[in-house]
Amino acid sequence: MLDPFEAYTAHVNPVLGRFLRLTGRDLRLVRARGCALLDADGRRFDDWVAGFGSLNLGHNPDVIRDAIRRHLDEAPPGLFPETPNPYAGALAERLVAAAGAERFETCFFCNSGSEAVEAALKTACAATGRRKVIHAEGAYHGTTLGALSCTARDVFRAPFEGLLATGFVLVPFGDAGALEEALAPGDAAAFIVEPVQVEAGVRIAGDAYLRRARELCRRAGALLILDEVQTGMGRTGALFAFQHAGPGAEPDILVLAKALGGGLVPAGAAVYGRGLFERAYGGALRCEAHNSTFGGNSLAARVALETLETIARPDFLEGVRRRAEELFGALAAALAGRRLVERISWRGLLGGVKLAPVDHPWLRFENLGLPELAGRPVAGPIVVDRLLRKGIVAQVCGHDWSVVRVEPPLVVDAETCGRFVDAFAEAVSWLEGNA
Repeated sequence: MLDPFEAYTAHVNPVLGRFLRLTGRDLRLVRARGCALLDADGRRFDDWVAGFGSLNLGHNPDVIRDAIRRHLDEAPPGLFPETPNPYAGALAERLVAAAGAERFETCFFCNSGSEAVEAALKTACAATGRRKVIHAEGAYHGTTLGALSCTARDVFRAPFEGLLATGFVLVPFGDAGALEEALAPGDAAAFIVEPVQVEAGVRIAGDAYLRRARELCRRAGALLILDEVQTGMGRTGALFAFQHAGPGAEPDILVLAKALGGGLVPAGAAVYGRGLFERAYGGALRCEAHNSTFGGNSLAARVALETLETIARPDFLEGVRRRAEELFGALAAALAGRRLVERISWRGLLGGVKLAPVDHPWLRFENLGLPELAGRPVAGPIVVDRLLRKGIVAQVCGHDWSVVRVEPPLVVDAETCGRFVDAFAEAVSWLEGNA
């Protein structure tokens, strides 16, 4: 039998496995707690990717591990075949209350962000009887066919263009005028947008834009879908990012996943506005027209409820905001005046550092044995490599490799932040000295 790590390259993703080996990122991680990762040789790494926003409570949080143990000891049904699921019921009631019970009413549960986006899109079309969906340039909503239809035009889409859904209309991100024009015919089922486009380089929509989008959708009879798969569950310092904008920015459908599962179980949800489920799926023959076998299973629902209760505490969210101020204040000071740093954008503990292009024969992908990556920004990946040499696992944004994402677990401490800031400043210094 193969070594289990080698088996990944042989039987899971051969191309990625070879790429990780080539770039020195084939870490053999064996344990993790909080923000720390340990490899088979006992080396420690700080995690600044956090499962792309899935590990808001860090790795293996005690509160979630304890909840799982209690749940398994009670041995309840894992699935509830054609009977009421009390675990899903309790979670839905709490999510509705957290999002705003005056506006929201029901939840659909699934296992991932892509699935939750699919549910939101289908529900919007079923509820409105319309077949057009407006989405923003630069978006990342997932890789299933429906979610991919409103995801940025990139390598994710290219092999599947002939299969993707029709009726999707692209508008510039953050452009309320373009959105108004796209909504003007009155035939759109929904507008779907991320409050922060992480993969496009941590681009922030802005509170005024979200309030304007809410107003324009209401006027056109379209539903506003906010994809908070990465921005939800405390990531921005509020439980949900739309809450920063105050009254008038509430969506009709709120999409959640990733951190909802506490970093240990798959969990996703689409939280529907009042009356929306009945409009879309009213009647005994339609009430299960969209469903998920494992969505809302008892273990996932119990873990998600424990996660929600932990993150929603005012002191927890205040701690996220305070740590974010300290982190990005220190990072801005350390990178001030650097010629290769174009901008630092952030909201809560979600940020990105955009780096200027570099041009040197040693710093081109085609000269590093990776010709298929020629033309892509190289500064971000080089900084990521320099951080790894300092024991920090980081990553660039999926659609914009010039931006290094800053996305630690929300439980990150000051000492870990200090190591990151120092290492980042040193990496940029190295790059400026060699570019």
